[in-house]
Amino acid sequence: MGFYNKNLDDIDFQIYKPHEILKPYIHSYWVVKKECFEQPLTLKILSDGSMGFVVNFSDVYNIEVNNHTTQCKDKFIIDGPTKYPSYISFSKNLDLIGIRFNPAGAYLFLDEEIENFVDKHIAMKESESWPLGSLYKNLIDEKTTHNKIAYIEKFLIHKLQTTTKRNSPWIFNFIQKAIAKKGDINVSVLSNEFKISIRQLERKFKQEVGLSPKLYFRILRLQNAKEALSSLNIETLTTTAHDSGFFDQAHFVREFKFFMKETPKNYLNNKRSLAKHHNYKTYSPIISR
Repeated sequence: MGFYNKNLDDIDFQIYKPHEILKPYIHSYWVVKKECFEQPLTLKILSDGSMGFVVNFSDVYNIEVNNHTTQCKDKFIIDGPTKYPSYISFSKNLDLIGIRFNPAGAYLFLDEEIENFVDKHIAMKESESWPLGSLYKNLIDEKTTHNKIAYIEKFLIHKLQTTTKRNSPWIFNFIQKAIAKKGDINVSVLSNEFKISIRQLERKFKQEVGLSPKLYFRILRLQNAKEALSSLNIETLTTTAHDSGFFDQAHFVREFKFFMKETPKNYLNNKRSLAKHHNYKTYSPIISR
């Protein structure tokens, strides 16, 4: 549940929950659709340490990450994990279905190691395990969004049941522990708790998540702070910094500017202005299936 966002409402942004079998690996499916933009629209998306891919049923769109712009003109685009915010720009017709994996969740479904996709938005490659041509044709034949997602799920469940790849047995518990601590934890502490050497932990984490554990923890801390600010239910920026695991206010501001490209004060003021303009209307785009 969040405050009303006109930009998301204008593009009919919706989130669909995954099938129970896929929940350990897939966070959600998201859908956006709009015809004939009157003017270009740019959305900023904060990194959450995960990755995904997008199926494009309409026109070209652009993604800018770390001052590098990618023109997304292929039918299937991989959105790799990144520490930078992504700026997605639309100017024509829009019709996308996105699959957002949980951290480490994409590892079983893709042929490559996840660290190969870091900071990249690239076209997926046709392969024996990813027959993109026939997959896209079958998706086009489905007339509703619900049926398209159901077909994607059927494909992903089959891949899950036939893959020979395996996640490290500790990695999802490790990630859940880090999330529970909101990133405010030391790598060596978790290394000891899970009885894994720091060297092995960092190697496998990069292989399956794409990022280093320390960077992932930083993203979690920033996410927690951002969500607190977005709720507008905070005492002060200083208490938010402390509650989110930052050393002090200066550390909080540096990290926020690094990941969000703006100050926490500016972000909070913008959220307050938007919420006030829309009379603090809240909504949830989540659709159960």
